[in-house]
Amino acid sequence: MSTTVTVTGMTCGCCADKVRAEVGRVAGVTEIEIDVPSGVVTARGVENRAAVTGAVIAAGYEVTA
Repeated sequence: MSTTVTVTGMTCGCCADKVRAEVGRVAGVTEIEIDVPSGVVTARGVENRAAVTGAVIAAGYEVTA
């Protein structure tokens, strides 16, 4: 099980680190994959889109899809 969202505003590894830290706090997340150029973030171990979206927003970025 996993949740995938598309994030705008991530432009570098530092941005990805911020998103990774916040998404990593979501209960149940076991692994996080981030592709900076496409903005795709996949959180494995959880199927809670609202929680993952909230974490991305808490990191200072927007979810577009």
